[in-house]
Order: sequence, then C-alpha cells, then structure tokens
Amino acid sequence: GTAAVPTTLTWAAAYEHTTPRTWQYLVNVERQLAANWSVELGYLGSQSRHLYGFQTLNQAGPGPLDSISTRVPYKNFGLISYVTDQNKGHYNAFSVKATRRYGDGVSLNTSYTLAKSIDNTSGTRVQGYDTLFPQDSRCLECETGPSSFDVRHRWVMGAVYELPFGKGKMVNISNGVIDGILGGWQLSTNTTISSGVPQTLSAGRVQSGTNALVPGRPSYSGVGDGYAANRSPSRWYDPASFVLAPEGQFGTVGRNSMTTPHLQQIDASLAKNFVLPNGHRIQARVEAFNVFNIPVWGAPNG
Repeated sequence: GTAAVPTTLTWAAAYEHTTPRTWQYLVNVERQLAANWSVELGYLGSQSRHLYGFQTLNQAGPGPLDSISTRVPYKNFGLISYVTDQNKGHYNAFSVKATRRYGDGVSLNTSYTLAKSIDNTSGTRVQGYDTLFPQDSRCLECETGPSSFDVRHRWVMGAVYELPFGKGKMVNISNGVIDGILGGWQLSTNTTISSGVPQTLSAGRVQSGTNALVPGRPSYSGVGDGYAANRSPSRWYDPASFVLAPEGQFGTVGRNSMTTPHLQQIDASLAKNFVLPNGHRIQARVEAFNVFNIPVWGAPNG
C-alpha cells in the first residue's frame, strides 16, 4: 500500500533578527493652583519598529476551497511558521492629573488618561485577545489596528480622609477614653474605571481558500455597528451585523476592531490609629477589594 505522509510544519525565523527599538517622548507641565492643589497636564508618545511577530510564509492566495495545494508558493513544503522582525507600532496618550496634598485630614489624587496604541502585531506570546497569525501573511499592513493591550480611557482616583472626631479635630474630644474609641479613624478609597480591551472576531472557519493557521474573520453585513442595541453580559455583539465572507475572499472585519466590556472597581479601607505614650503609632486596618462587588465580565464569545 501507499503510505500517507502529512504535510510538514516548519518553524523558521529571520536569519538576522534586528533588535526591536522604541523612541519615546514625554512632556509634562505642572502648575500649583492653590495652597494644597496642583494640576499636571502630560503627553506621552512612542514609535516602535522591528517588533517580532508571526507570518505563514507558505500561505496560498485566496481562491477556491478545493485547490489550496496548487496555489502555495512552495509546493514541496507544508505550513511554514516564520518569526519576522518587520512589524511596527505607535502609542499616543494625553493625561490630566489633579493632586490635593495632605491637609485638614484630606488628600486626593485623581488622573484621567486618553490613549491609543496601534500596531500590526502585539507579540509572539500574546496574552490578550489578539491573534498570533495574520489573516493574510502577504500583507502585514492589513493587520494594522488597535494593540491587544490598548485601553482608550482610564480614570483613577485615590483619596484619604481622616474622620473629624478626636482630640484637636473639628469635633474635639478631650476625654482620653472616648478619644481612644472615636478618634484616629481614617477612610481611604481607590477607584479605577477603564475601557475594555480590543478583541478580534473569528468566523470559525477559513473561508478564504487559503491554508491559514487561524480561522478567518467575518465580514460586515451592513446592519448596525456590531454591538447589541442593549449591551449585556448575555448579548454584547449583534450577530446580525456579521456574515461569512464569500468563498475565496478574506473577511472585512479588521483585527482588534471590537471592544470588550469596561472595567470598574472600587477598593476601600478603614483604619484606626493609636498613639502610644512614647509617641509611637499603631494602626489597625480593614481592607476590602471591589467593595461593592461590581462584576468584572470576561471577553464576549467572539
């Protein structure tokens, strides 16, 4: 009989890898507004070149599903997974930060960042929702889109407030025993609200008629913007917005073109400070993370 030999899977890398390089530029301007208040405006940008990413070198061009093997560039090879160093990315971020230095028992630090990170691959060991291989390895530029770690909006606020009860406070307590019970309490909170991260949708099959290592992407149907009218954990995307691409064509939905649910978390702590006769201090603290038990949803089924 004739032995059936499967096609090979070859791993390859650029013969001389260029070291990835990044140019970064930063400008911050800070101004004091009052005795305890200051505001800071900032811009951070970067340009990255020679980033590592995967290609499929022996990928056939789009065509009929039954003739893939006749359209590969190297007919004596199967799949060739290649690590390239020709990817690139850039990042731009604007931030505003307000700080109230500690005084009168109150301190506050809050900041907002508007950022955008774009690349055509986010790494060879991607930990987000990116795809490792391009839909079309012959066009790396076609993969340009939000980075898998792109977070468009992020707001953080941290505050510390000493309750106004105790010796020398607004509500003065001269009795040492009562002061030991009601005085010295401190409340602190930390709040984070940020956008979701990008996600690449999958059609679940290779409709393009290529030997791509990952399923292709769907195409837009022209109905809606891709999201459900009333987004919820049970229905985040609208299936009516997407269709399978025609046979022999790549899907029109771009890489990392959709965004997962946002993140919101509030942490808090309550502390009691004790002053010892020798001037030393002891603090007892209770901390609660995600104190309001706000659900943090994972990525939708893409």
